[in-house]
Amino acid sequence: MTQITDPRYAHAEGYTTVAFGSNGRFICTGGSDSLVRVFYSSKAERDEEAIKLEQHSDNILAMAVSRNKIISGDEEGTAFCFDIGTTALTETGKLSIEPSGTVLRSPLPARDVSISNSERQVAIATDDENVSIVSLLDMSLLHTLEGHRGSVNSVSYSPDGAYLVSIGCNGTARVWDMREDTPSCISVMPKIAYVCEPGNSMEQCKSRWSPDGRFLAVPCPDHVIKLVERGTWQVASELGGHHTGMITYVSWSSNSKYIVSVGLDGQVVVWDVGTRSVVLSHSNSGPLCQVDWNPCGNMLAFTDCAGAMYIWDEVIPLDKGHEMPYKRQPDVHHTNSNTNNNNDTAAASMNGLFDDVAIDGVEDVNDHVDMSEDEIDDAGDALDDFVVDDDGAGYTEHQVPRWMASDPQAYAFQPGSTPWISGRRYLAFNMVGSVVSIAQESHNTIQIEFHDKSLHRDIHFSDSFRFSMAALAESGCLFATTTNELANDRSLRTSNDAESVLSFRAFASWSANSDWMFKLPDKEHPRCIAASSHGAAAVTSLGMLRLFTVGGVQRHIESLPNRVVACVAHNDLLLLVLETLGALKSNMGARKMEYEYMLMTMDGQKRVATGSCPVSPSGEIVWIGFSEEGHPATCDSKGMLRVLHRYWTSSDACWVPILDTRKLAHDRGSRETFWPVALSAKQFMVATCKGKSRFPPFPQPILDELDIDIPLLHTDTSAGQQESKVFASRLFSEQQSAEAERTDSEYPGGASVQMRDDLEQDKLLLRLIQLACKADKAQRAVDLTLMIKLERSFDAAIKIAVYQKQTTLAERLMRIKETKFGGEQDADVVGNDNDDDDDDDDEGEPPAVLNASHHMRPKATYGQRAPKTTDSMDLSDDNEPADMPAQSPPAAMYGGMAAAPSTDDGSELVVRSAKPPVTSKPFNPFEVAIPTMENKQGLFDAAASVQGSGGLSAAESAAAVLPNKRQQSTEDGTNGIPRKQAKMSAFAFKKAPIDSDSKDKA
Repeated sequence: MTQITDPRYAHAEGYTTVAFGSNGRFICTGGSDSLVRVFYSSKAERDEEAIKLEQHSDNILAMAVSRNKIISGDEEGTAFCFDIGTTALTETGKLSIEPSGTVLRSPLPARDVSISNSERQVAIATDDENVSIVSLLDMSLLHTLEGHRGSVNSVSYSPDGAYLVSIGCNGTARVWDMREDTPSCISVMPKIAYVCEPGNSMEQCKSRWSPDGRFLAVPCPDHVIKLVERGTWQVASELGGHHTGMITYVSWSSNSKYIVSVGLDGQVVVWDVGTRSVVLSHSNSGPLCQVDWNPCGNMLAFTDCAGAMYIWDEVIPLDKGHEMPYKRQPDVHHTNSNTNNNNDTAAASMNGLFDDVAIDGVEDVNDHVDMSEDEIDDAGDALDDFVVDDDGAGYTEHQVPRWMASDPQAYAFQPGSTPWISGRRYLAFNMVGSVVSIAQESHNTIQIEFHDKSLHRDIHFSDSFRFSMAALAESGCLFATTTNELANDRSLRTSNDAESVLSFRAFASWSANSDWMFKLPDKEHPRCIAASSHGAAAVTSLGMLRLFTVGGVQRHIESLPNRVVACVAHNDLLLLVLETLGALKSNMGARKMEYEYMLMTMDGQKRVATGSCPVSPSGEIVWIGFSEEGHPATCDSKGMLRVLHRYWTSSDACWVPILDTRKLAHDRGSRETFWPVALSAKQFMVATCKGKSRFPPFPQPILDELDIDIPLLHTDTSAGQQESKVFASRLFSEQQSAEAERTDSEYPGGASVQMRDDLEQDKLLLRLIQLACKADKAQRAVDLTLMIKLERSFDAAIKIAVYQKQTTLAERLMRIKETKFGGEQDADVVGNDNDDDDDDDDEGEPPAVLNASHHMRPKATYGQRAPKTTDSMDLSDDNEPADMPAQSPPAAMYGGMAAAPSTDDGSELVVRSAKPPVTSKPFNPFEVAIPTMENKQGLFDAAASVQGSGGLSAAESAAAVLPNKRQQSTEDGTNGIPRKQAKMSAFAFKKAPIDSDSKDKA
């Protein structure tokens, strides 16, 4: 007896989806609470608690169920896949459903999903005007079907997978032939379906194929259902006269005898297709969303906008002479004896037997008889992982992923491009500006907007070619058209037969007729393009790299592996990223992407560097570019930004991670994504996409600047932050120096800018040295000092060590300075040893080199052994010994006096005050007032009081002891010969006014 259950509120109020499993044992629903629930359909089990799947984060709008998979799409544009498998029933008889991965991430909501009969492909309709065909083997995008003008709300595979029908919001249906390598549109049925409101799921209709593949049921205006015949694509029949409102969803019984429909009028209507009459109907209190027929029973389920699900048992009244709505599958053990059955029965029997290995595009199982050797090999490859649990032992239940080599799936992309969003898309977006394409009826409109309006005025022009690629440079913009199967892009042209073109629009104002265009040969289409001030480049589908000058001269061509995924140019350099040959995939569908790079000159004459291009685990490269200084850079789908360092010496080239954008977003505690635009030495320019969006909006947004943050350890500490800044500063400074040397040009900004950059790095190092001395980490201070570039910064490090009372450390640093910077001989150091033995020891001594012994085992003093009789030694500047040591230590090491401590053998060591470094300008990097003290103890007491009161930072306190000026005095006598001030201390470098008393004392 016909019976409808009470409503079961499976989800929150809102649009609710429903679909039966292939065996009819369970029902899947999805709702506005972002949950997928799985219920048992039998009367004995339907009251049990539902299985809950929580992978989604937004309203679920679409769902499809096949033999082994559940695929659901949400309003965020994400489609997830769940595995049921042939052994979904465990020993306890309960379902086992596990998530298997993300099928697609679209910037706009997913409206409908359809799985091919072979379970190899899935079609997903989204609001971005295209249909995405995704492989369920490796979750890669196979095709993007274009042609709709507006969002697509319905997709449906034919039972044999040969055809796919899509319907747009404008009511136009398109039929796609899926049997070819490149799907093509073979029929268009304009305005056949309802004209729906984009973005409102309740007012969108879905079309569905009959299980026998003969008809397509389409909800149409005037509240009728039109049956379109396969092959002729003409309306064969209509079902109508009962609904009073829009029909939103239809479903066929498994034997193709009945259709059930629901609509906004709240009616559930069951139609007999043969008699075109209503079998029975049911009126609900509110609008209905979806309906589905149990493929193996006389049962259907439907949902409403309140989140409730209803089950209608014994729908077809068999006691009134109606045929049952499903067909019992024939016994496979007796299939061979039924040789006289008609073709439909035989096909049904064979499809039931080989259900798990059906192949897309095959209409008749007899077509398998005459297969070529290549087809047999392909079929064998497809069955490598095919295992049937025919004895119920459950040994296929827990599969361990097995990784194997696979053919590369090189889908190219253009950096800075987006899919179509509401009739607009970015073709290019970088630091020069942006290129936007606006869809029109007969053509597109191109808008080029520059960031610097003083250099160029914005450009607008009509695009009759419908360009699908652009590369923007300061010298001009390169445009190209290409086919839809060459790139992982949802916004390419539909036509594959038209010739592809390369068109360059120059920005030069001094030269007229600078634009140029080339038509590519038949069957050769651009994969990716690039442009710079030195020319243009295009990589084509035939593996050709074509290089052009700015004026359009073809200057180089070569063949490359047909695995290039992206290219970008900067000045005279061209960066190519290729997918590695033999990428890995698992038997569970996951992929491990590996890439390699090629850096070459724009004239094609030199390979600058080649090698592997790293990517985060389970990630893929989504953006490539150059920094403003010329660093090649990549960003992957996991948010890791890397630059290619030391590319100027190919053997030393390495990829350095400089920013983790995903961690940055997590630390901010916000739900946002960063869309890469450009990179400089200190910032990563991005367009911040809030919430669900992954692409920048229109009009052009204001860019955000993310500070470069090298992912070193312990960056939450002061020392870690300073180390990260030092690393980044050195990284980009080295690149600029090397790039200037490579191109035989000047450092950007000149020598003064280079000195400023070096000084900036040294300031950061001095702060770290100050922290190391405070923490009494002498070895760390030595390591940091070795990184200093400028000699006067090295002197500052020594003064910091002295100020922090690290006398031993200061001695080590002084000896390292002697070796690193050399320096002039100090005439004030007394101690030329005239002893013959010592002279013999000094002979043949190799020149000093920087090694561990210079700062691991320091000498007790820096002076020379004094002779026992010093009367005969001339200490004047004119008679300075030639073999005097390079430099003497500061007098501060010995209390600011010229006292000579004794050595181990009892001889005296004569040491005089050290000369401050000879500089043209006082070294004062922090530009603070330098205090004047009369003795060492006074300086220490004053500095301690200043630091204790927080008046100066640690680095500023260190700067206070730096030399201000080399002090000299003129002896008050008739000869007027200047001499060095004998009592100058290393701690009092600021010259004080000399009064008459002090002058007399001197």
